[in-house]
Amino acid sequence: MRLWLNWRYVLIGLLAYVIFLLVQFPAGQAYAWWKAGPGAQQEVVLTGISGSVWQGSAQQALIDGQRVQGLEWRLKPWTVLFGKLEIDYEIRLDDGFLRGSVAANPQGAIAFDALEAKLPLAQLPLPAIAALRPAGVINLNLQDVDWNGEALLSAQGRMVWSGAGISLLQPLQFGDLALTLENRDGSVIGELSDAGGPLQAEGLLTFKPDGSYQFTGSFAAREGAQSPLGQALGALGRPGADGRIQVNQSGTLAALGLGSGQR
Repeated sequence: MRLWLNWRYVLIGLLAYVIFLLVQFPAGQAYAWWKAGPGAQQEVVLTGISGSVWQGSAQQALIDGQRVQGLEWRLKPWTVLFGKLEIDYEIRLDDGFLRGSVAANPQGAIAFDALEAKLPLAQLPLPAIAALRPAGVINLNLQDVDWNGEALLSAQGRMVWSGAGISLLQPLQFGDLALTLENRDGSVIGELSDAGGPLQAEGLLTFKPDGSYQFTGSFAAREGAQSPLGQALGALGRPGADGRIQVNQSGTLAALGLGSGQR
């Protein structure tokens, strides 16, 4: 029994020593080894690295062509023992930021305790969709976001698209749009509203735990159906007697390119 106890203490001591070495390991050296490896992502370039693997920073980063002014992180090493990795992070853009606390596991599940962001759309490398170029700023203030790789299981908070607009042959201004999220009856419900700008918008977006979604809502141009915005909205359907265009859309997040679609 005494020998078994001695070995237990030795193993605990070795584990503590390994964790100590990992916590103190320089982030710059780890990044150099990673870049030299066969699986390195060449679209990620960090400069001005300081600190350790577990708590460090980079003065500048180039991520998939997007320049980031600063990057800071703090990993929580003990979470690895429970099969996941938790990170507190902050990313600084030219005119925005992204910060919060995220946990991920090998199965692809991601959970955000908190997620705050100010994202100028003109600075983001968004994919071109039929020559649409979005304008404005996305502001996020979310809590308890739980994504299992295929479905949004939980989310609370608010997303605001300030100065919303797109360029489609000509610039179209929407005003400010907001999506308020809450958990209700096992699903995530998002309520869409506007702030009195050119676009009149209201609707209900439901994310179900099986990875499907449903949106029902209505849109109208406050300046009338003959305005440039009103004519553009005509692509969504025919206005009703109240001048609003009713929209009903459903499908799966996998069909939108979110998640693998494999269950």
